[in-house]
Amino acid sequence: METMNTTKKGYFMMAVLWLAYVTFAMNWVAGSSLTPQITETFFGGPVKPVISQLVNYSITTARVFANILAAVVLMKLGPRKAGGTAIGLLMMGLVAIYLPNYWAYTAARMVMAVGGSMVIVYMNPVVAHYITNSKVKLQINAANTVAYNAGAFIVAILFTLFASQMIENWRMTLTFFASLTILFFAGWLWKAENFETNAGVGKEGEAYGYKDALKDGFVWRYGLAFASFLTLYVLSLVSFKAIFDEYTLLNGSVTNLLISGFGILGTFAGIKIGNKGVMRKPTLIVTGIVMVGTFALALVFANSLPIVSYSMIALSGFAMYVQYPIFLNLPHELKGMTPHRLTIMFGLFWALAYAGQTIATIVWSFILGSAGYIPSMIFFISASCLYIFLVATFPETRQKGVEARKAA
Repeated sequence: METMNTTKKGYFMMAVLWLAYVTFAMNWVAGSSLTPQITETFFGGPVKPVISQLVNYSITTARVFANILAAVVLMKLGPRKAGGTAIGLLMMGLVAIYLPNYWAYTAARMVMAVGGSMVIVYMNPVVAHYITNSKVKLQINAANTVAYNAGAFIVAILFTLFASQMIENWRMTLTFFASLTILFFAGWLWKAENFETNAGVGKEGEAYGYKDALKDGFVWRYGLAFASFLTLYVLSLVSFKAIFDEYTLLNGSVTNLLISGFGILGTFAGIKIGNKGVMRKPTLIVTGIVMVGTFALALVFANSLPIVSYSMIALSGFAMYVQYPIFLNLPHELKGMTPHRLTIMFGLFWALAYAGQTIATIVWSFILGSAGYIPSMIFFISASCLYIFLVATFPETRQKGVEARKAA
């Protein structure tokens, strides 16, 4: 009975973290979609791309440090207090809305991003502690990977169906999304429990820290590959709505809806493919090529054949999420993995990923402002291609695949 109750608590904690991250995504994407209205309020007119994208830079920059901070907080406070701290920081998104200027608004959104980054890092040790079945673990990790997409999908639907109402008063719109965090904070305080993140670990595992992670070549390749993935993923969902509306025949809200909607379908396909035991590396390479290639084609036809572009964007979103759960489950499939080791690895992984993606976004927006739309998109696709080359250097974590290759 005690084990059953503990398992129920574990699932409850996973659900709260998942919903909190969905809310974070809704708040982030909605804020980005409302950038013209927000900058109009604070500056009285249009601003340069580098300024309009400042909030997105600040959020991704904050996430670089937050992911490293997350592991330290977890080890100092334990899972219950650390998770509560993370969800509590998300509520700064509500405070940001009513601050008097753009810079204070940006700073508060950065604090919100710290909380969001900590939440996603804490998903991994919770899953590792409560779930032992590998197939169930892949399913839950897949659900965790789609959390951001679920939030983006909800926002895309609202902005597609109720566009005028969403932009009429940006403060009221963001207040609705940000207020939901309060419910999840209360739920976490009510039911979350502590557990030992080093349980069942030998001396070698207990000694694993950031110095060890920094020496791990896989963590670096893994993090930089995801930085490239995020460049395509985050820009397409967060920044491209306004860009498509201004420079192409495409409707930015529809593109967001297609990416996030077909991404959710792709997640289910990724779970099914992953649980069939396919070799991980070839799957990631092929889906990576499809993801980047179809998005490149969408850009080519964006001003001549919008229907072709919409189809390519839908296919890109689907391919994106077929591989996403498989990709983020890789560390769980490595030998000797523990909640503690996962927290350290994912802390550095997310930091590298968001640092790389932030740099790519700054360069992209600078090129957009100085050289124009086409050169900026050439850079965008080039940066996204790096993912394919780095994935090709990964180890094969599916044991059957490793054994079959050795036998050959």
